[in-house]
Amino acid sequence: MFQSEHSAGDPPLSPEFEALQRALAGRYSLVRELGRGGMGVVFLAREVALDRLVAIKLLPPLLASESAYRERFVREAQTAARLAHPHIVPIHAVEATGPLIWFAMEYVPGVSLGERVRTSGPLSRSEAIRVVQETAWALAHAHARGVIHRDVKPDNILL
Repeated sequence: MFQSEHSAGDPPLSPEFEALQRALAGRYSLVRELGRGGMGVVFLAREVALDRLVAIKLLPPLLASESAYRERFVREAQTAARLAHPHIVPIHAVEATGPLIWFAMEYVPGVSLGERVRTSGPLSRSEAIRVVQETAWALAHAHARGVIHRDVKPDNILL
């Protein structure tokens, strides 16, 4: 059996949540879903051995059944893992567990730039300058190493 931090009053668990929790049992305990995109579902999890929060990105099972998507997903994790920078989220592990493929990364609490603007309106001039400078710094670091992000948008910038 697996243990998660889900309780009876919480919304129902997604099939991906339940399948991933079974695959990760003993290593990670999933807490909740953080978000979904075209190339994955991201969950908040507790890494059991180190007692720390991490984010786990799961390639959706439909895509994971195709080798081209699996290879692209692994490449994404490997590429990001080589980019040590204060404004790039570190990758801890990438793994295939049966039909599931996922990677674990540092959990960054907070909200995306997109969410912040949707809920609170435009940033102040000084905040906007800081966000643009930090984002440009991270992108320049990646570009200097031959990496192109290809999906820079407010929802992919964490504050």
